[in-house]
Amino acid sequence: MRIQSLRCNALYNHSATRLSVVPINASRSQALRYLSVRWGIELPNVAVLVGESGDSDYEELLGGLHRTVILKGEFNVPVNRIHTVRRYPLQDVVALDSSNIIGIEGFSTNDVKSALQQMGILTQ
Repeated sequence: MRIQSLRCNALYNHSATRLSVVPINASRSQALRYLSVRWGIELPNVAVLVGESGDSDYEELLGGLHRTVILKGEFNVPVNRIHTVRRYPLQDVVALDSSNIIGIEGFSTNDVKSALQQMGILTQ
């Protein structure tokens, strides 16, 4: 990425089993916007997977044109307890009953695949 002059941060998450690449001075929601504007990616065809807690830009990833899959389960113990000190209900910020948001228990391949099929992103 440095050879192509792409300034970004590479972050390991999920116990170093996943790699997230985020532009410098940008959040993941800004990275989605960049992909849409610069590369013409249609956001209604994009699915974003987020954990139930622990991310500082969690609320920004729930709303918008893209589809969001919220992964619920034991692995979502927030290290920094960001969301445990929230003084307002999340429902006041984001409409969790939206058709673009679905929550699933677990994070296996079959769980994610069935959620994407329910949203109409994957066909059977």
